[in-house]
Amino acid sequence: MIYSVGKIDAAVEQLDWAIRLFLDEKAYIPSITLAGASEEILGAVLKEKSSFSQLKIKLSQEYKMSEAIVSQAHLNKTKNWLKHWTNLADDEVTDIELEKENVQYIARALANLVAHDRSFPPQG
Repeated sequence: MIYSVGKIDAAVEQLDWAIRLFLDEKAYIPSITLAGASEEILGAVLKEKSSFSQLKIKLSQEYKMSEAIVSQAHLNKTKNWLKHWTNLADDEVTDIELEKENVQYIARALANLVAHDRSFPPQG
């Protein structure tokens, strides 16, 4: 069966499941990847008004780092590590504060959704 699915609807469902997995199941890794995907979709619509863009600018100015370093080494490090294999031996294992990272990605996705249309997912 084929369904018509909108990008925003998909992002809202991903965020809803990220929250459920985080709170109800303590399934932190899939929660991070789902919240991260939702944040990216909603952020693409918002562009420079996205939570990621605003944080990247603020933190790069505050800590006098390039936006690329803030983005890759801090804001998206965990999500990118979970999604991509780099073929570097020292990248096979990493330390992650799973609860803290979950809260960050869920909060960023929620902020984007609210900025987009002032709505919340059912679990929000």
